Amino acid sequence: MSFAAPLSERPDTTDNNSPKKKKKSLWIKLVALVILIALLGGTGFMLFMKIKFADFQMPMAPANVVLTKVVPIPFEEVIDAIGTATSNESADITVTVTETVKSINVKEGDFVTAGTVIAELSDEEELATLNETTRSYMRYNELTKKNLGSAADRDTALARMDIAKAQLNERRIVAPFDGIIGIREVSIGDLVTPGTIITTIDDIDPIKLDFSVPETFLAAVTNGMSIKAVTEAYPDQVFEGKIYTIDSRVDPDSRSIRVRALVPNPDSKLRPGLLMKVNIVRRNFNALAIPEGALMTSGSVKSVFVVDADKKVSSKVVTTGLREPGYVEITSGLSEGDQVIIEGQMKTGPGATVNIVGQQTVEEAQAAALDFAIERKKEAIKSSIATDTTNESAPSPQVTTEEAKGEEAPETPAQTPEAKETAQ
Repeated sequence: MSFAAPLSERPDTTDNNSPKKKKKSLWIKLVALVILIALLGGTGFMLFMKIKFADFQMPMAPANVVLTKVVPIPFEEVIDAIGTATSNESADITVTVTETVKSINVKEGDFVTAGTVIAELSDEEELATLNETTRSYMRYNELTKKNLGSAADRDTALARMDIAKAQLNERRIVAPFDGIIGIREVSIGDLVTPGTIITTIDDIDPIKLDFSVPETFLAAVTNGMSIKAVTEAYPDQVFEGKIYTIDSRVDPDSRSIRVRALVPNPDSKLRPGLLMKVNIVRRNFNALAIPEGALMTSGSVKSVFVVDADKKVSSKVVTTGLREPGYVEITSGLSEGDQVIIEGQMKTGPGATVNIVGQQTVEEAQAAALDFAIERKKEAIKSSIATDTTNESAPSPQVTTEEAKGEEAPETPAQTPEAKETAQ
């Protein structure tokens, strides 16, 4: 009878070096390694995200901002127009006789009063005639007083003397009104004929300003309304005046009506023909306003950042009205006294705390904007002048002999019958 040996005593028949066993062991190790890497990676990622989230949650330093207080300021509702300056009075100084220029008594640009002798023509013959007729009249007048001559002879002599005076006065060219002498058109010794222009004279204080407004504003424009005008000749100066007449009819082509204003011009800065931009002041009123720099726009929505007493930021949607250089009217959304951010909006947002480093008034913002606008206008004028100078110095287009004769230029190869057939 045979007995089996205990398990512990049985010989180990397992072959650990078999290929199957080695492959299975390798797979187990690989799976364990992947699981370990995944666990370590997940833990590291979570730790990284916790650190980053903690960094994000760290309080940021308050942004530095400049504030402005919402206050009411004066506004002007205006009608815009383009006008041309014209003389209050203007005349061509002409002659009525054929004669030689004897003297010119004024200089171009002189201011003269009415009756000033501007020029004189040769008058020797007329002066002699006047002396003779004057003596004749005096003689007949004495004879009439002594009853030695007739009153008719005396009156005839008087009429001849008056004619001689008139002929002499025709040789003296005088200013018809106060004004500034223009460019002289003749010289001493020139032979002039009736209608010859000696010079011009213009009364330019006050100066007239003619402009047109659409017929829709006919009821809004009245005599006595104030106007403000500017010109590129003096970009930093505003000229003020008043409307004194409105045309009696509307232009059917342009559907506009002509308006004329008088503008004081004591220093003669404004000259006839000057182009001017005109603002007709419809009404003056006070309204809440903020500097334009405080306004933020997203599509059609306008908003501002308001800072409260705790230096906390909130966003408010606003409605705007009229604009003036540097500031804008606020018709809704803000109250008087609100503190609005004008500088530093991009560094903060709603709910954040800010550090107030400055306070700017609306007037300061307006002054800065006006200075900027004036400088920009000056640069535009300089650029325009430079462009005009360049265009004037550029060579003119050359005209070919065929074009000058009106002949057609020869056909290009693409226009020849052969080329057309080839293309077809």
